[in-house]
Amino acid sequence: MMKRMLFTLCAVGILSGCGGEEVSVVKLEHMPAQWDVRDMNSNSFDIGPETWASDLLHACTDDPIPQINEDVTVYHSYALNRKAMISDYDAHAYKLVTYVKGEQNYAICQDGFSPKMRVGLIEELPSFVQASKGVTIPTVPNIGIATMEQEESVKGSDYSDIFEVPVHLVDGTMIQVTPSLNGSITLTIGEDEGIFPLSIIEPYNAQMGVVTIALGYDEKSQKAYFFAESEGGLLSYDPVVTMTETDYFQPKQFEGLQVERVLQADSLEPGVETPLYTFSFVENGKRVTKDVRLTYTEREFATAKSIEADIESNPAVPSGPFVFVHKTPLNGKATIDYPNVLRAAGIDMSDLMDAIDGAEPVNRAGDVEEYSLLTVIDGWVGQEFQISFKKRSKKVDVYLTDAKRNQTFKLTSAGAETFFSYFPDLKE
Repeated sequence: MMKRMLFTLCAVGILSGCGGEEVSVVKLEHMPAQWDVRDMNSNSFDIGPETWASDLLHACTDDPIPQINEDVTVYHSYALNRKAMISDYDAHAYKLVTYVKGEQNYAICQDGFSPKMRVGLIEELPSFVQASKGVTIPTVPNIGIATMEQEESVKGSDYSDIFEVPVHLVDGTMIQVTPSLNGSITLTIGEDEGIFPLSIIEPYNAQMGVVTIALGYDEKSQKAYFFAESEGGLLSYDPVVTMTETDYFQPKQFEGLQVERVLQADSLEPGVETPLYTFSFVENGKRVTKDVRLTYTEREFATAKSIEADIESNPAVPSGPFVFVHKTPLNGKATIDYPNVLRAAGIDMSDLMDAIDGAEPVNRAGDVEEYSLLTVIDGWVGQEFQISFKKRSKKVDVYLTDAKRNQTFKLTSAGAETFFSYFPDLKE
């Protein structure tokens, strides 16, 4: 009889030295069902299956690397969005992941933690990343002069269904730019700062491919325009703007504008001013000549130190864990609101988490009531339990069942008191 009792105790793992490991109550994992996944480079932003979410949630969770120093092929970007908003601001509410391949495989991620993107190494690209959807890009932007045929092709195209005003291009101004992976291109006209169509270069933009850019000019308004068309089908026709004395960008007038393209370079090297055009126009009654230059700046990806600094600079942002008791799974497209969802009271969840983690394995559960689920969410990971209760004369026992492991745990008496202090509505 004693041998049988000892075997039973060992089976649930509550004795040490029985040849088995103690069962851990809290086992936070990725929860794909809580996320929407979208292919950001598809025409319809298609929602992908939950199986994609597992790969995306794992991306960039190891130590980040600060730079990718090689030509790479950039594949589609995928956006994760949590289906239910768990707080007013949750840094883990979304995640944008772009897959990149060079000599090694990379995932590039952006989320609410830091304005910088972070890069992580991965062993292989996920199965849903299609090799045919990749775009090869250089380490620095390539730049070149478009052919006469390309200019005539753009001039002969009808953009009336896109632009309200006709596109009048200036002869001999068309160039082509192949963006790099991560950086910015600034424009200067004389000493004035302006905005170039490719002012911000990010991995997501690589799907644009080569971008054709030309100058337009409207003699009536005396405004110049940048026309840009990408291989990926993006079009823009924006006025040339410069910074004013009040640090505000606004369209600049160029009376009697004459343009000469002076581009000689075939790439934009970091920190080097590259002459692009010469502008000649009337200013304050006199004709002036000003150089138009481009300057490329590399941008570093996030480091562990910069991410930590970003987190420390936002101490008011709740960091989790968050604990909820609810009626239905938190995988619906809804804000977590009362009365369907009860959120643990307070900010510090340490006592509640200790109470959950201190629960003991048992072979039975209690009675399942209206609030039948308890979910812990901590960053990208979480855990869902079925919650049940057993009412006694002077107390209420609390049980948590992990369906994935088919294991039920009972909170200690002190743990149950702590639980109800966080969820007083459930004690009524």
